[in-house]
Amino acid sequence: MKKLIIIGGAVLLLGGGGAAAFMMMGGEDKPAQAEAAMPEIVLSDDPVYLRLDGLTAPIMKGTHVRHYIFLNVSIEMADDSARSDASPLKPRLQDAFLREFYSKTIAKGDGTIDFANVSKRLTKQAKKVLGDDQVLGVLITRAMRGAG
Repeated sequence: MKKLIIIGGAVLLLGGGGAAAFMMMGGEDKPAQAEAAMPEIVLSDDPVYLRLDGLTAPIMKGTHVRHYIFLNVSIEMADDSARSDASPLKPRLQDAFLREFYSKTIAKGDGTIDFANVSKRLTKQAKKVLGDDQVLGVLITRAMRGAG
């Protein structure tokens, strides 16, 4: 019985090794065929975004904070190289955005948020930091009201 198990194991081992060697050595023309069959990679004109960490903007009433709004923003960049150049400047962008939030309220007189105006103001600040030709716009991807 032991001999049968040893012989069976040896057959499986040799058979598996032989099959692997056949597959590896037997198809030299296949890589060339595979390369010819692969489609050419074409880069698309998809938008390129730089996502920033969450920002907190105060909603003021006079000199008092009524509440806060938490925003997630993404900057639409001109291309991948613009995003790569902008990535180390994230702290400057966040500083510019926070200064903009605290310089003028983002709420209308009735307390609602004018997101189109906020996006326009943040785009202006992003262009100051990164350059007019690098930034296409700032998108507000999430907004949540906090207590205050």
